[in-house]
Amino acid sequence: MRQEHVMIVGRNMVHDTLLSQKKIQNIFIGKNSRLDPKVLEIVRLAQQKNVQVTFVPPEKIRALSGSENTQNIVAYLQRFEENSLKQIIEKCQKEGRDPCILLFHHMDYEQNLGAIIRTAWGAQIDAIVLSPSGVHEVTPIVAKISQGGAAYIPVIGQSLFQAIATLKDFGIPVAGVEVGMGQPYDQVPLSGPVAFLFGGELTGISQPLQKQCDIFIHIPINNELTSLNVSVATALIIFEKRRQERLLEKSSDQN
Repeated sequence: MRQEHVMIVGRNMVHDTLLSQKKIQNIFIGKNSRLDPKVLEIVRLAQQKNVQVTFVPPEKIRALSGSENTQNIVAYLQRFEENSLKQIIEKCQKEGRDPCILLFHHMDYEQNLGAIIRTAWGAQIDAIVLSPSGVHEVTPIVAKISQGGAAYIPVIGQSLFQAIATLKDFGIPVAGVEVGMGQPYDQVPLSGPVAFLFGGELTGISQPLQKQCDIFIHIPINNELTSLNVSVATALIIFEKRRQERLLEKSSDQN
């Protein structure tokens, strides 16, 4: 079941989202937090944006979120309008940014996708493309684990061959992340426009998709281990890219 709204929890996250351009549908707050200063500020911002605020018993908050760690507040955020990969890349170019896209050959678990979306949000990734053969859309479980990230990161279910064709039309290289192939990920320049292709945890990247890759990189691991969890591997790769870009920016500023 596709998730059209994303739940966000916590006072800071709800507060910051109200200050953004994102559209919150409604907010539920535990009655026992009615006079908290941060809650009063959230209510004020919600009123300015005509967002409905409902005070409910604290147990209602726990039931909605399925968690004890909500700071007594949950909100429902409308997901962005769907965009094609082509539109997303064109938007990046218009804004003068290098696109960074994540491609997944096969996603086995909703929990992994939720974690990847949250990480992608933190690293300012532009889109995630998933093969329809596995998990390929934002479900309630994915949305919950993404901690709000599903409202910010476009998730596209599409043939990876079609997606790669679009990337090549824009001159964006595809880096295959595969155990034992290519160079270690921290020894390869990763700045600039790029799409990272990850395979399934058990099967890796298929041979036909390997032929579509421009380069390969890998994460050195214990030889007794076949692969890392895909959400862990994703985090290592994309934050290494951001680390390299920060170093380049720092070097440029010094010059």
